[in-house]
Amino acid sequence: MKYFISILFFILVQNNTVFSQGISVSEEPGITALMNKYLSKNQVEESVKAWRIQIIATSDRREMQSTKAKFSSLYPHIDLDWKHVAPYYKVAVGAWRDKLSCNAFLGEMKRNFPLAIPVVDNIRKEVLLK
Repeated sequence: MKYFISILFFILVQNNTVFSQGISVSEEPGITALMNKYLSKNQVEESVKAWRIQIIATSDRREMQSTKAKFSSLYPHIDLDWKHVAPYYKVAVGAWRDKLSCNAFLGEMKRNFPLAIPVVDNIRKEVLLK
């Protein structure tokens, strides 16, 4: 009986394989146009939304510079970027596609930078691909 069931199963699988090879898929013209528009827009964009860790936001420029120096000495291999959004100087580090990866590094950084928080930022694609 087991032998008969095994043969029957094998025949059914073979028939499914033969029938599935004749399937053709056609795409609606509107879908094709939307996909082409999506692809061209993403090729033009120079930056994407991604995650960084903001290690300080202060109105004191000297404090910002000392924090930058401290971070660069502790993590020389990680990119650092700062902005002046009046009246604050903000220092953000790293570049991650997802928050989970960002949070993994954030846990390590909290020892040296207790005020560090994850933030969403526009990041150049080249930086994110490194």
